[in-house]
Amino acid sequence: MSKLSKPSIFRFFYLSFLFFAALQVCVGQTLPVPVLSTSYKKPTVRISMQNGNILKNRTPFFSSIDEAGNPIKATRAFSIEYGWQMLGGKEWHQTCKYPRMGIGTQYLHVMRRDDLGHPFSVYGFYDGIYWGTKNFQFTNRMAVGLAYGLNTYNPNDKLSNDVISTKLNGFVELGIGMALRLSDIVFIEPGFRFSHISNGNIRKPQRGINIASYSIGLRSVFGSTPTEPIRIPISECLHRHEVLGFIGMASRQLEFKDSTNDLTHKTYGLNYLMANLHLGYNYEISHRFKLGGGVDFVYDGTNGAQESMKSDFPQKSDVALQDKIGLSVFIGGEAAIEKLSVVTTLGYMVAQTRFEYSTPAFEQRLGFKYHFYRNVFAGVNIRAYNFRAAKAIEFNIGMRKFLK
Repeated sequence: MSKLSKPSIFRFFYLSFLFFAALQVCVGQTLPVPVLSTSYKKPTVRISMQNGNILKNRTPFFSSIDEAGNPIKATRAFSIEYGWQMLGGKEWHQTCKYPRMGIGTQYLHVMRRDDLGHPFSVYGFYDGIYWGTKNFQFTNRMAVGLAYGLNTYNPNDKLSNDVISTKLNGFVELGIGMALRLSDIVFIEPGFRFSHISNGNIRKPQRGINIASYSIGLRSVFGSTPTEPIRIPISECLHRHEVLGFIGMASRQLEFKDSTNDLTHKTYGLNYLMANLHLGYNYEISHRFKLGGGVDFVYDGTNGAQESMKSDFPQKSDVALQDKIGLSVFIGGEAAIEKLSVVTTLGYMVAQTRFEYSTPAFEQRLGFKYHFYRNVFAGVNIRAYNFRAAKAIEFNIGMRKFLK
């Protein structure tokens, strides 16, 4: 059995704190005298602990009990983060209510079981503020990165790990919480987190790992000036109309379910193309938010592949082209953070040949896009269904145009 000793925990926090303290000394602890064209921010360091449970997804592996009666369930995570508290001088600091952002690393320990492994994650995070005063803030959290170190699927195992098949996986975390001021520079931050680790069906078998947890953290703010956010005049929202489009592509594998085929695992290397042409419209309701809708013209190479399998080893030519094409309508919105936008949509497949194993017609999309030119962007989306199961990780590039 795996145990995490208290000395190990203390060493983790102590060495991490020394590292970031040294980093802070290198970058300096003060800011220049305020000038309106300057972006003001203060460095911050946060250490936190999360206690949680893995949410079951009806797999034999997650339902297993070891010889001592321990399930794969309880988790404990430790993280250290370095970031910046935005303090004004830029419009987006003020319209986003002076958020925090930065980079972090997390160690996830699965309690009393080693079967799944104990991964490390590296990620970027954004802590937004719903509402706050000098001594209290109600916050939200987003983090995206990579996780490494989970044990992977082996068909020769007595009880195969059908949850994860790749060592390197995507890491996504969402949460809400509070920040309570203990002193001028120290805050305590309790909250709730939902974490997801998977490869987005790039390789099967793939169930993914979902963890619900509560967290407690300590955050320290460095630097002496400015002590309060700098406010500047904000330009009036133009309430613009925007049309946009992108081409997205993803690779996906399937888990074939055939009771007559005992070599199913040999089909896991078969990759299918998913592609779509996304055409949309957005209306700018404020500096931060846009609402809109549109259509997706979809090519789904996985649609009908299981039902049309004509041999023990499926062929991509088993399904007619017209059965792989579909049309989806969607509504959604964007939240702008300077050149970065967080994108969410709800879509429904209105035209597509439906098979027994087709994914649900009601889909969700969560992703990010970055405008590296004013009207040109690139992004990555997680396409999902049932609000918890990843269908594919989609990479895209597109353009937008503001209408007069």
